[in-house]
Amino acid sequence: MTRLQPDDICHITSNLADYSRDLELKTGRSLLGIACLACGMDEETFKNRQLDKSICVVPVTAGMGIISRFSDTVAAILTFLGCRAAVADQTDVTGVAHAFASGYDALMMADDNRFVAIDLHARQVTDNADATGRGFAAALDLMAGGIRGRDVLVLGCGPVGAAGAGLLASLGARVALLDKDRHAAVQVKETVSDRYRSADIKIEDHLETALSYHRFILEATPALDTINGALVSQDMRVAAPGVPLGVSSEAAALLGPHLVHDTLEIGVAVMAVSLFCESIRIDR
Repeated sequence: MTRLQPDDICHITSNLADYSRDLELKTGRSLLGIACLACGMDEETFKNRQLDKSICVVPVTAGMGIISRFSDTVAAILTFLGCRAAVADQTDVTGVAHAFASGYDALMMADDNRFVAIDLHARQVTDNADATGRGFAAALDLMAGGIRGRDVLVLGCGPVGAAGAGLLASLGARVALLDKDRHAAVQVKETVSDRYRSADIKIEDHLETALSYHRFILEATPALDTINGALVSQDMRVAAPGVPLGVSSEAAALLGPHLVHDTLEIGVAVMAVSLFCESIRIDR
């Protein structure tokens, strides 16, 4: 996963209500609503189940160490969604052991390589990269008013882009993949095609050409300014889970309400909802 910086998340806790309302204006659904769509669960079902599990966020000091306020921010997002969540008093193995002994039902924890939610009863692990890709794909589906039968361009074929491509294919989109490493795009195409036999997937090789005839974009690259102002069309819709944001400031201004981007909120929300799902699927 991309290592966040304190400045990437310092604003999140105090702005959760405003951000959720902003998402609703852009997509028709709140933060919780988008997460539920990504997991194939309706909001009422989640609200009925959310008190069934308690979640402990365990700080991890391994590698480059703890990102300031990361665990507190994750717990704040979970609490905003209505979950019973707390940050462990201890870190690392001691924190995990304390959470288990204290009867928590699930853990969330991150190191330099992975950020995961672990259901201690179901033995289910949800990775943030997968959750983020599915969450932003769900947001793009909502911005499109339904993505079935529409052409969608996925920029970046790492774990986030791959997860997003999979969900978009499951929703019936015609998916085009573009990555600077063409082999990565080929691998994602093969993986998604194996899972969804009827998926319509192709590979693009030229960014400007691909953007010129795609209205719906999942921008999942870890690079700055992949999409600049000159590449934005009037009817373009962009869901951008990439960190840093791959949409330039000029392009973001042009897109206005047709751009969804955050550094943590949607991914954590999908991770939370996944803990209450018997299986991860989309029923349309």
